[in-house]
Amino acid sequence: MKKQIGAALLIGSTLIWASVIVGSAVVLKGTEYKEAVSKILYIGVIVHVQLLNIMLLWTKKKSEFKSGLTIILSALIWGGIIIWTSTVLKGTPYTDEIRNIISGATTAHLLFIWAPIGIMYVNEKKQSKKIDKTE
Repeated sequence: MKKQIGAALLIGSTLIWASVIVGSAVVLKGTEYKEAVSKILYIGVIVHVQLLNIMLLWTKKKSEFKSGLTIILSALIWGGIIIWTSTVLKGTPYTDEIRNIISGATTAHLLFIWAPIGIMYVNEKKQSKKIDKTE
């Protein structure tokens, strides 16, 4: 994957995470839960950005990039964030609102970050097979 595309995807992912942080801060403004949820989301951002940074920008060969593994790890991070925030907010009136914000961002992340990566990976694989056949 070209580093420029990887960087664009990294920026897109960061913007999605930022929307989750801002959205949850607005919902939880003035509550005792705002700080706890913000910490959870910051940890999610750090872990996720590092995953993307390692997988997208540090690979030197096309064959090193494992899109399936990266998508699974990303899903595990998002799932962990949903479970963790739901646990912190259990029994509060904010649980559903925050879960909806995070679930919406997870869906956006899947559609706008991981779907394009998967498509690019499949196209690169097809091109390398065509090159191999012609040689």
